[in-house]
Amino acid sequence: MLMELEPFSLGVIALVVVLTGISKSGFAGALGVFSVPLLLLVLPPQQALGLMLPLLLLADIFSLKSYWRQWDATRLKMLLPGMAVGLLLGSLLLGHLPTLGLQAVIGVLSCLFALRYLLGRRLQGAWLATRPAALVLASASGLSSTLLHAGGPPLMMHMLSLALPSATLVATTAVLYAGMNVAKLIPFVFYGVLDWHLVGLALLFFPLTWLGNRWGIWLRTRLNHKVFMGVLHGLLLLMGIKLVWQTF
Repeated sequence: MLMELEPFSLGVIALVVVLTGISKSGFAGALGVFSVPLLLLVLPPQQALGLMLPLLLLADIFSLKSYWRQWDATRLKMLLPGMAVGLLLGSLLLGHLPTLGLQAVIGVLSCLFALRYLLGRRLQGAWLATRPAALVLASASGLSSTLLHAGGPPLMMHMLSLALPSATLVATTAVLYAGMNVAKLIPFVFYGVLDWHLVGLALLFFPLTWLGNRWGIWLRTRLNHKVFMGVLHGLLLLMGIKLVWQTF
């Protein structure tokens, strides 16, 4: 498959690999929603969706190693059941459900949540930090991750409402993303979205995954907590706008 790709296509894939590494290790996956649209510039939709999964798994390996045991175990126990429900539902609907409506809802909610923070928290969102919200948003994250590789926005709405230290936030989301991506292997292989050719192509970019991971950590450690939170909310706003724009 590598021989069939033009230099521009390989360059786009390389950019996605580095961006994914930076996103996962530096910004809790907040850039992930841009990856599949970039791949769609050079690959058919099913191949883009399939290739993205092993690329994400490679980035997950480095993220987990970089933030080992820095996660919030209590938060993980709260979020994992909802995420499992969303993943199961997404697996059953994969290939059978139009995703535009889901994109629109997630996009609008992401914009509203980000604007709440960026406009000085004039809007109240204390409910987002509660256990029921964790269940709902984790389920939405699992569903949108399976169907769109866009599980970040729902999860980020909950995680950002907790005001966790940046390393804890990134480490906790790293565990959740890794769990989601491993679980997605089953439906992706079953429906033929992922094959060995795409896995082999992803492995060729392994060194760039490590490079993206290093850059992500370097960026996170040079931002104080207030700036880090502002950047994440800004990225969430961009993700929301992108999802709404793509819908219409």
